[in-house]
Amino acid sequence: MTEMSWINATVAKLADEVKPQRLVPNVVVGGVVGLLELVFAVALSALVFSGKLSGFAAQGLGLALLGTAVSCLCAALFSSLPGTLSLNQDIPATIIAVIAAAIAQALAPQLQGTSLFVTVVAVMALSTITTGIVFFLIGHFSLGNLVRFLPYSVLGGFLAGTGWLLAIGSVGLMTDLPINSWQQVAVLGQPDMLLRWVPGVLFAFLLMFNVNRFSHFLVLPGTIIAEIILFYLVAWLGGTTLAELQTGGWLLGPFSDANLWPPLIWLHLSQVSWSAIIAQLPNLMLLAVLSTVALLLNVSGLEAATNVDIDLNREMKAAGIGSLGSGLLGGLIGYPAVSLSVLSVKMGGGRLAGVLVSTICLLALVVGAGTLSLFPKAVAGGVLFFLGLDFLKEWVYDAWKRLPHVEYGIVIFILLTIAVVGFLPGVAIGVVAAIVMFVVAYSRTEVVRHELTGQQMVSRVTRSQGERQHLRLHGERLYILRLQGFIFFGTAEKLLNQMRERLQQQQVRYVVLDMTRVTGLDSTGMRSLGRLRQVAETHEAMVVITHATAAIQTQMARGGLAADGVVQYFRDLDSGLEWCENDLLALVQVEEATTLVGQLRLMLPDEPRLADLLPYLERQSVTAGTYLMHQGDAPDDLYFVELGQVTAQLERSGLPPMRLETMGAGRVVGEMGYYMGQVRTASVVAETDCVVYKLGRDKLRQMESEAPEVASVLHRLIIRFLSERVTHLVTAVQALER
Repeated sequence: MTEMSWINATVAKLADEVKPQRLVPNVVVGGVVGLLELVFAVALSALVFSGKLSGFAAQGLGLALLGTAVSCLCAALFSSLPGTLSLNQDIPATIIAVIAAAIAQALAPQLQGTSLFVTVVAVMALSTITTGIVFFLIGHFSLGNLVRFLPYSVLGGFLAGTGWLLAIGSVGLMTDLPINSWQQVAVLGQPDMLLRWVPGVLFAFLLMFNVNRFSHFLVLPGTIIAEIILFYLVAWLGGTTLAELQTGGWLLGPFSDANLWPPLIWLHLSQVSWSAIIAQLPNLMLLAVLSTVALLLNVSGLEAATNVDIDLNREMKAAGIGSLGSGLLGGLIGYPAVSLSVLSVKMGGGRLAGVLVSTICLLALVVGAGTLSLFPKAVAGGVLFFLGLDFLKEWVYDAWKRLPHVEYGIVIFILLTIAVVGFLPGVAIGVVAAIVMFVVAYSRTEVVRHELTGQQMVSRVTRSQGERQHLRLHGERLYILRLQGFIFFGTAEKLLNQMRERLQQQQVRYVVLDMTRVTGLDSTGMRSLGRLRQVAETHEAMVVITHATAAIQTQMARGGLAADGVVQYFRDLDSGLEWCENDLLALVQVEEATTLVGQLRLMLPDEPRLADLLPYLERQSVTAGTYLMHQGDAPDDLYFVELGQVTAQLERSGLPPMRLETMGAGRVVGEMGYYMGQVRTASVVAETDCVVYKLGRDKLRQMESEAPEVASVLHRLIIRFLSERVTHLVTAVQALER
């Protein structure tokens, strides 16, 4: 879609929503959410610009309103779900508040006034721009699912810590005290302080009760309006004037209309303390990660609540454009709000609703300073406490029933670290917890997909009766491990101990490691496996490694498993098993019948008429490389092998042939297609110079006509061959299903 066609389509959709049947729900949603967002903007900006920055609360509110207007407008225009509302969010605002407080604490002795404010706004802008770029790039390259690898309990610890910071920040807002020490907590118990923060906390609990008890969309704004009315009613009954409320610090204001206009911070870059911002880079990186995770969770929640397939990557790009625009103006990070977006969609709101919310924020920015300055701190603090309480309820109370105790303990530990030490140490604890959880969880993952012996799995070489008997008798000497996944120090050590124990208990001569499903191994895992050479040499065993990629083979060679007399590498498991079987058979002298009749007698030892088959068979000598049959040919004959080996292989277009089975003396070839009347499903080629006996279809008809008893012997013989195949397959399947 070209730029002009996209603009025309968007304008057409907005024009459609202006029609009477669509206009009313859009106006209702836009009006209600717009007023709610004014409250949230007041609360979140007050959280950031508190304490030493409280003198700039008006400018901070202006930045929050302007950022919301940009983010919401971008969501209205670019979101894949009409009605999506992108607003200022509590998680990034809380982290920004922590960063702002740290900067104010560090710079207060040197910087005051505008320089301090501009530095804080610069870090806000930088964080929002950076996060917006991250959003957009993740959406552009379709990388959203990567962020979902953050362990659930670690994410829960971060969110619980965010809830704690919101709650503490709300108390600081209501009391004008930065709550960062136990001495200040003790001050909160003084009677005059109790009057400032207890009503807001009670209001937060009332707000949570009402929201959870009643589902109507007007409950939240109605409770907030009722609390504002109650605040002024109590003040009027107590004889307190508006001027006294303002001078007493009970209100957010006074603001002037001019103060809400965000300053042009890009004209004051020379006053920014860049060293203070650089010191906060770890927090800025954390902010981008947590905001991305929160955005993905919100979009997933929105998708589930609306039963609409949402284009995740498009939402990431829309939020990225919105945050980038907000950041360039000094605003906060914005992305879709779940509850308000669900409300908008279910009430029939469309893209126009987002445009109206954006318009209300801009109007408040221009003419609303006088009204917003009358906003009670207890109500703003109560809204913040409500947001924090909601996080704490979900991740401290509800999580107790939802999470395993170990994961719940991680949530609480991260929360306590954030509460007692700080957010960044809490993040460090979370990262360590994530690593430990990964190691523990992955160590429990079974790296051995199948554990087999040579009795349960054999190569595709069909042996003679005597060789098969010998391999069955000594099959336990082949210890086969089919591995899977990523091998690191935890799983490698477990694997080494498993092999060592098996070598100590049984006379294993060959340890076969099949790497077909191994995705990689780290350096520690490589060294652990490297010790297998010493274990194998101690027990006079050999290590056979199959289907290892070139990269893995190089790693293992560096770790001590280079190919030599103890360690052998093969391109696939079948080749490795064939080598082990040949080596095992070379240790003994197996007596073999040299004639076809003698070989077939091993299959039917009590049958006296086997020699009567020979007149119907055509003896042929073939050289290595000769094709006995081609894939796709008509099934007009079958062969008995008296001497040499032949291989059945699957011919593949553009690829090398794949070996299906190699057959030696005393075996039958081509019997399935011959009896079923189906074209050849594979080719058969002589591996060595061979002597074979051919039975054509005309000879079979002649045999059945002239000597039905001999034909019965042939059929019994073929049944015996097929029964052996089925028995072997059943044994292999049973072994793989264990």
